[in-house]
Amino acid sequence: MSAVFSTPFLPVAFVALGCHLLFNRLEPRSVPAFAALLVLPPLVLSMLLFDGVNSFLATIAITFLTYLAILSVSVVLYRISPFHPLAAYPGPLMCKVTKLWLAGIAMGGKQHVYYRDLHRRYGDVVRIGPNELSFSNNSAISPMLGTKGMPKGHWWDGRMPENKKVRSLFALRDPEEHNRRRRIWNRAFSASALKDYDVVVRNRLAQLQEILADNSGKSVDLSQWIARFTYDVMNDIVFGGGVELMRDGDKDGLYATFEGFLPIALLWSHVPWIGEISTYLPFLAQGVKKFRTYAINCAIERKTHGSPRKDIFYHLIDEAGLESEPPSLAQVISDSSPAIAAGAETTSTALCNFFWLLLSNPITYSRLQAELNSCEADVLDCEVQKRLVYLNASINETLRLFPAVLSGSQRAPRIGSGGHAIGPHFVPEGTGAVIHSYSLQRDPRYFSPSPDSFLPERWLSSDEQRALKPAIFKGTDEIIHDLTAFIPFSIGPNNCAGKNLAYQQMRMVICTLMTRFDMRFEEGFDVRSWEDDLCDYFITRKGKLPVVFVSRSR
Repeated sequence: MSAVFSTPFLPVAFVALGCHLLFNRLEPRSVPAFAALLVLPPLVLSMLLFDGVNSFLATIAITFLTYLAILSVSVVLYRISPFHPLAAYPGPLMCKVTKLWLAGIAMGGKQHVYYRDLHRRYGDVVRIGPNELSFSNNSAISPMLGTKGMPKGHWWDGRMPENKKVRSLFALRDPEEHNRRRRIWNRAFSASALKDYDVVVRNRLAQLQEILADNSGKSVDLSQWIARFTYDVMNDIVFGGGVELMRDGDKDGLYATFEGFLPIALLWSHVPWIGEISTYLPFLAQGVKKFRTYAINCAIERKTHGSPRKDIFYHLIDEAGLESEPPSLAQVISDSSPAIAAGAETTSTALCNFFWLLLSNPITYSRLQAELNSCEADVLDCEVQKRLVYLNASINETLRLFPAVLSGSQRAPRIGSGGHAIGPHFVPEGTGAVIHSYSLQRDPRYFSPSPDSFLPERWLSSDEQRALKPAIFKGTDEIIHDLTAFIPFSIGPNNCAGKNLAYQQMRMVICTLMTRFDMRFEEGFDVRSWEDDLCDYFITRKGKLPVVFVSRSR
């Protein structure tokens, strides 16, 4: 005990409070800087305070414990004090104290539900972290996501640490660099490029159709087959091929590894310094490294042997020679790897949600089937599909209930700006902000009646709604359908580059399967289990969707 009382308290307290001040001013996020402020001060103090009487190890231990305890108490008191820049915003106490609280909830897969509960309790703006806010009103959309909005926030630093030499487009926080590289992506998803990809989707769709026909009358896990289909499609579109999940299954465990890694990646995003540390501890990132290694091999193979058609790699590597400075292979790899996962996962999730909602609602099923049956033109033609009113209403209603990214993508004021105004709310520099699209798109102020119900009819014109039998909205005083609150693929400079491809794939898959098969849930399937099993890990992880397909006579 003598060592405890012989260690001067005031010098340690003074240094700890000083380091807290430095943390606030400098906001270090790199591991070396973070470690330096946590380790060096108490280590130097231990040397200065060592009196030669007590054990040096005891002096170090007591100094470190005292330093960290005072620093922690100081941080917590400041975060819950009226002096904190976000003190005026309501939210749970534990969210104000530490981001680890929300990270723990998020790793359970239900952060989208938790955010919505918070907005119901606290209102449109909620403090969800010591330095983070969540918005759920449409007036925040343009100031946050629009052309004069905010760049991506530090949420991405955990997935793409600052020490990573080349960041993917998805994680770029510098607006100018993002705009420069986004220009290439816009070419890769132009109208002419989508026509190049059309044949790829059709070929893979024929393969999926054959598999389902071979299992006619049997129950299949539609979630699994749709996921395999979209991964095969995206590999073909990005690299010109390289994987055959529908044919061979996940024989290398790549898809399973990726799915298992999703909760860890989300933890890294919520607590970026943990993601930074993982780069120094390779065993913590085996899942993502396995997927990146696969993408690197595909990119090298594609660059070496070329492709008979224009794929996304063709545009990213600038094989047409349109860029004054050709992109490096490292940059192309950093972009193409997440493109496969993002494109495949968002489309497969949207399709699975669509079929779950469709099969859960017999009236919607019969109306959509009637529209497809009565179409005089070729219903499998992409241009015809764009004009099918009820089909597109059903897709949009699916994306309203389940946007591509359930809890949105974090933004933050530009570094050096001092902060950013979102209507009457000021977001200080260093503060993350997110629009919670899952809450926003189910808000009765913007979509009513029955904002939690699947009603494609809300997307129809008033004349079309009145002509419906049975009348869905009969007796309803007011129908609210505010499209300013509909942002399933975000908006602005950082919106989803591949959203038109996603829409095209969804229309093609739905029209093909509904004209070739009759569908129903497997007998005994608990319909509610699908939504219960959805896990929001930024990318949505899905459960099983047992569906019986029966071939239709032509």
